[in-house]
Amino acid sequence: MQKDKTGAIPEEPKTKNKIIYCIVVAILTVVALLSGKYSLEQQTQSDNTEIDMTNAEFQVHVIDVGQGDSILVCADGEAMLIDAGESKSSTKILNYLESQNITELSYAAATHMHADHIGSFSKIFDNIKPKNVIEPVYHESLIPTTKTYEKYLDAIEATGANYQALKAGDSFTLGTAKISVLAPVSDEKVSSLNNTSLVLRVQYDDMICLFTGDMETQEEKTILENNPNLKADFLKAGHHGSDTSSSENFLAQVQPNYVAISCGVDNKYGHPADSTLEHLATWTDNIYITAQQGDIVFLYDKDTKASKIITSGKE
Repeated sequence: MQKDKTGAIPEEPKTKNKIIYCIVVAILTVVALLSGKYSLEQQTQSDNTEIDMTNAEFQVHVIDVGQGDSILVCADGEAMLIDAGESKSSTKILNYLESQNITELSYAAATHMHADHIGSFSKIFDNIKPKNVIEPVYHESLIPTTKTYEKYLDAIEATGANYQALKAGDSFTLGTAKISVLAPVSDEKVSSLNNTSLVLRVQYDDMICLFTGDMETQEEKTILENNPNLKADFLKAGHHGSDTSSSENFLAQVQPNYVAISCGVDNKYGHPADSTLEHLATWTDNIYITAQQGDIVFLYDKDTKASKIITSGKE
């Protein structure tokens, strides 16, 4: 115990004063919570938190489909499926959607036309009908000629869903979530399909998520030129954590609190790259990889401003 200016040790407060002090602190804490003065960072929950957020109004499920992407976004009871892995992932995705009681998709979004992103859409559409199907605008020189792409197109037609090709500047809603399209910026010819990726910024209440498909540094640079404020709480890292994505300049603008990487166990591409993990670690320790932790689920509760990630674990 410190001495006062006279050198004397002050007396301990009386018990009654201690009780009054504790009551005042408790009241002020409750008032701060109710008025929303606690920041998102203060309310962020770690994996071992006991708070039950199973029914959180906003959820992101990064489904473990191996070397590919498939992400379920739920907001206020509406669902959007971003990508659908390879064709061999259809059973896993359908079982996962069933486990989440998903019987209809407000949106199905194909970030780009590679097989590890659109492969299972045809089988999924046979079982769960989307109201809307969205994909990026891209140059005709990049239109695929694969059977996977043909099946994808046939499946869209069979659903009768509203189909749209979107680019930067477009927007739509999912429940009360506001979704902005940040890329592709134009339909001009780019180096690869990866850089035609549909990049979606999803804002739900105070929470912002960024879904990047397989966007590489070329398109990251273009997005930075057109969006001075990219800060997001949750980032789905581009191109499975490849060293062609998640540049230092891009991450310096996004400054994510949580990062999810979708890739296969011992994949031949070496995803995620060590350099990418080092870049990400500059901003957060909350880096989750499907190859290591299985399904990754991000939950957000708008009343408490609490967020939490849980993982299924690998068998």
